[in-house]
Amino acid sequence: MHDVLHLDRVWFLGAIVSLVALACSSTTGGTTTTSTGGAGSSTGGTGGLGGLGGMGQGGNQGGEGGINFTSGTGGGAPAVDVDVVLTADNAYSFGYGDAAGITTFIQGSRAQTAGQIFNCGEGPEAYLVPAADAPASAYLYIVTWDDLSVTQGVLGQFRRGTGAPLYTGDNQFEACATGINMQSSQTGPTQAEINEQIAICNSGSGDDATTSGGWVNAAGAVTPGAIGALAVGEANDPTPGGTFPPTCPTGAAPPGTASIDPEAHWMWYQPGGITNPFQSTGSNTFRAYLIFRIAAEDIPLPPK
Repeated sequence: MHDVLHLDRVWFLGAIVSLVALACSSTTGGTTTTSTGGAGSSTGGTGGLGGLGGMGQGGNQGGEGGINFTSGTGGGAPAVDVDVVLTADNAYSFGYGDAAGITTFIQGSRAQTAGQIFNCGEGPEAYLVPAADAPASAYLYIVTWDDLSVTQGVLGQFRRGTGAPLYTGDNQFEACATGINMQSSQTGPTQAEINEQIAICNSGSGDDATTSGGWVNAAGAVTPGAIGALAVGEANDPTPGGTFPPTCPTGAAPPGTASIDPEAHWMWYQPGGITNPFQSTGSNTFRAYLIFRIAAEDIPLPPK
């Protein structure tokens, strides 16, 4: 009887090893662009508002198959990619990492025409953040700058599979104004420069006269002592007449085009006392360039 039990244990352990080997061999991993950005994280877009970085041709197609040996009751939340669609007036770069900084970066480029901001097919751009890069501890970043002329703002949405979308202008978004004027720049700050500013935002050590002095949200300071608030503007309403024209709204966009839902709101930074922070004053009143971020844990998971 003792020998039979011993053989049973050997067979059971051998089965586990075989299953683990099967799980390891079932992944069809792709590649992501890290540190120096460019190709690999975008799923579309050819140019557009601040985002020629949306022309990436990487894949991020990995992660299929495998067996989940999650302990406990019911296991952990399933890993789900994050689909992102963005545009900005005038320019932006996109990246993701954690609270300390960006580890994967897609360099943007300033829009040369209004169409590269607002029009379907050349304005809003689509990106894919792989599930492995979007755990609860991750942050997604939008870095934006403007030409100090006419209008400025950021518009977009974030969605995990069939989960509810999270839109720009949501109360969970945080903003930090760096005070570094990029008006004449085509490509904006580098990843290293942005991460340096994120560290300053996190520590709240920016100059109160020229920066936000830390992170703010729609209610005001997140970092103690930070100045101003996240400015939440009009929705992407398909009816003309606001500060911004309708920007490839979902429902009006051609099939297969990166579009933005009408529920998304334009956002920017409000230093205080400005009637319409989406209208340029001709100077760097809004202490740009700006860094916006959202915690990955705030992007809803698909329903079970």
